[in-house]
Amino acid sequence: MKQLKNNETIEVLGASFNGVKDMIEHARKRIPKDGVYVGEDSLHYPCFDSEDYIYENRYFTNLVFAKSLDELDKKLGILKQMSQLSCNYNKLTVELHPMAYWQGDTHHDVLLTEMEEE
Repeated sequence: MKQLKNNETIEVLGASFNGVKDMIEHARKRIPKDGVYVGEDSLHYPCFDSEDYIYENRYFTNLVFAKSLDELDKKLGILKQMSQLSCNYNKLTVELHPMAYWQGDTHHDVLLTEMEEE
């Protein structure tokens, strides 16, 4: 796994994203960046009272990447059916490579899958 700052340039499948928020924006708009589509599966941070619901805007976010909408939809289908693999809605797996996970706060890094060299 690569560990990257959430606000640094992150390259995936040849596309350069300006941090994780750029990836999330492309996922939500379903528009490609340099031919790369992004899919998102997120879970809102826990809220315990009405004030939390008003001010809490962080999410645990899993992102998958693809070169076509068909490939993206297949990966998203698998991702959304998966159970979390560890705490905080982390579903990060090399099975859906390339894939990223972010815990949603500015001090958290982005985790990005890597494939082993053959």
